[in-house]
Amino acid sequence: MAFNRNHARPLCSDAEYKLFTASLGDEISELTPAQLRSKIQRTRRLRDKYRDLFKRQRLANRARTGTKKGARPETNVRTADKARLFDEALARFQARADKLAAAAERATKRKASKAALKSQIAEKKRVGAQRAAALGKARGPSGKAGGATGYASESAHGSARDKLARDTRAGARKGHKSAAGSRSQARRDRRG
Repeated sequence: MAFNRNHARPLCSDAEYKLFTASLGDEISELTPAQLRSKIQRTRRLRDKYRDLFKRQRLANRARTGTKKGARPETNVRTADKARLFDEALARFQARADKLAAAAERATKRKASKAALKSQIAEKKRVGAQRAAALGKARGPSGKAGGATGYASESAHGSARDKLARDTRAGARKGHKSAAGSRSQARRDRRG
C-alpha cells in the first residue's frame, strides 16, 4: 500500500510528517542535491529505527505469548506501518537523487565533448597554419625554392601563400604549364 498524506498524518510526529511530505512530488522537485542527501540520511535513520523497534516488539511478544510469530494482530501495526512509510519515502528521495546525478553527469559529458571538439578544431587550424607556412617557405611566388618574394607587401605574399595552401592542384597545373612551354620550345627548335 502506498502511503499518502492522510495515512501519514496520524502515524507521524510533526517533524516526521514534514520529512514525509518533502518526499512527495510537488516538494521533492525543489530540493537541492545537498538537501536531498540530508533528507536521505534522516529518512534512512528513521526507517532503520522503526524496523528495529518492530523486531524488538515482535521478539518481546514472542516471549510473552509463546507463539512462534510473536505477533498479535493489534500490536506492532503502527510500528510496521511507520517502517514501510519511511521505506517508501526513502525510495522516492533516492530515485530523485539518482535522477539529479544522472543529469549532472550528462551535463559534464556534454561540456567535456564540447571542449574536446574545440580543441580538435584548434589543432586542425594550427596544423593547417603550419602546413601553409611550410609551403610558403619551401616555395617562393616564382615557384623556385627559397626565391625572392617579388610582392609589393608582406600581406600580399601571405595572401598568395594561403591561396596556394588551399589550392591542392596548383603544383600539378604549374607542372603542366611548364611542360607545355618546353614542348612548344622543342617544336620551334626543330624548325629552325
